[in-house]
Amino acid sequence: MRTHAIARETWQSTFDSLSRVYEGQSASLEVLGPDLGAQFEIERQPFRGISYDPDGIELHFTPRDGAHFVHRIAHPKLVQVEEGDDGLIVAFAFDSDDDPRTVLRLDAPLASTLLPSSTA
Repeated sequence: MRTHAIARETWQSTFDSLSRVYEGQSASLEVLGPDLGAQFEIERQPFRGISYDPDGIELHFTPRDGAHFVHRIAHPKLVQVEEGDDGLIVAFAFDSDDDPRTVLRLDAPLASTLLPSSTA
């Protein structure tokens, strides 16, 4: 496993690529607070993607009940990615001045989502 920070100027392109590859895969969302410890907010539910603007990052899920769930991280300051030995992303950690650390854990994507789209 390898963990490294992602430069802010590449957040948008990284999140766009991640959203395309991991959309629909099971993911979990953990909030790590000093008072609460680690608490799951979402556990093994379909991931829809990450959106970003200068004010925050939004993590989107569609739980199996069909509702849309969004977790917002206001004023993010650090994004770290953890890669498995196979090079696939297994987790993202988000740090903010305002919120506890948030960790997005991702299940491996289906192989077909790793291939470029065909234009036949």
